[in-house]
Amino acid sequence: MMNGDTRQYSSSFNQSSRREGRDSYWATDTERPDVVKPNPQTRFVPPQSAESSRQLYDFDQPHETQFAEYGNSAGGDNSQRPPEPPRHPHAWRRRVVWCGGILLLLWALLFMLPIPFGTIQVTGSDKVTVSDVMAAGNIRYPINLLQINTSQLEERLQHDLRVETAKTTYVLPLTLQVTITERQPAAVVATQFGFATLDASGRVINMGSAIEDTAAPIISGIKLGNVLLGDLIEVPVIKGALTYLSSLSAEGRSSIAEINVGDTQQLIAYTVDGLPLHLGDITELDKKGPLSENMLRDVKARGVAAQYLDVNVKAPFIKTP
Repeated sequence: MMNGDTRQYSSSFNQSSRREGRDSYWATDTERPDVVKPNPQTRFVPPQSAESSRQLYDFDQPHETQFAEYGNSAGGDNSQRPPEPPRHPHAWRRRVVWCGGILLLLWALLFMLPIPFGTIQVTGSDKVTVSDVMAAGNIRYPINLLQINTSQLEERLQHDLRVETAKTTYVLPLTLQVTITERQPAAVVATQFGFATLDASGRVINMGSAIEDTAAPIISGIKLGNVLLGDLIEVPVIKGALTYLSSLSAEGRSSIAEINVGDTQQLIAYTVDGLPLHLGDITELDKKGPLSENMLRDVKARGVAAQYLDVNVKAPFIKTP
């Protein structure tokens, strides 16, 4: 400083530095080197290289079947395993279809060919034999149960006068059991040329010149004309007498020896001891059967010497001498 001048000395260098500082302060952001400029790109683009061209995930890679190496039995060089044969997921269905077809074929052969398959057994009758059953059902040897129509066999057997009912059932092992219910003789009635044996329904099941079945009671007081085996008798008094006999128990039927139907208004039954039972007309004969049994038991229990029994449903009584 000279001559008392207190002004600060500034050189041209200092002045130029201040000027540059002001200019840099008012400079724009694009001209200032210390300002961070934003990235003008909207998304990140990785640099392209040889490694960046590969797939991002393993499953994007093309599938390559790799075969494990295995050694031969001699321990020599390893080689690749041959590819496995393709699997068939529906092979079991083919096997089922084949087995079903074979079974159907065997079943059809059993139906058509004369192959022995099973036996026939007859029960409930000592008169109807296996040969009779085969003849009724048109069955030939060898017996094949698959070729027998059981419903048709039952229907044909019931046409036999000895058979009342026939029922077929299958019994293990491979047996067709035929159960026969025989027609039982209910009464014997005189005909033009002999005697006819009737069952409970009034059908003629046997004929002869003499009485062959002595266990069946006789219907007297009437004589039939020329009847044939298998005919159904529809005479009211005979049907009434059969109704009375059917209402009796087995013990009661065995105690009746004869029924006289000569007077249609007064049917008379006779016991094996000769005691008359006045049955009246043909009405309510199904009720008179059990009533007559009770009266016979009462007479026997009390030891009454009865002359006859009046089997009247409304007012029964025992006639004594």
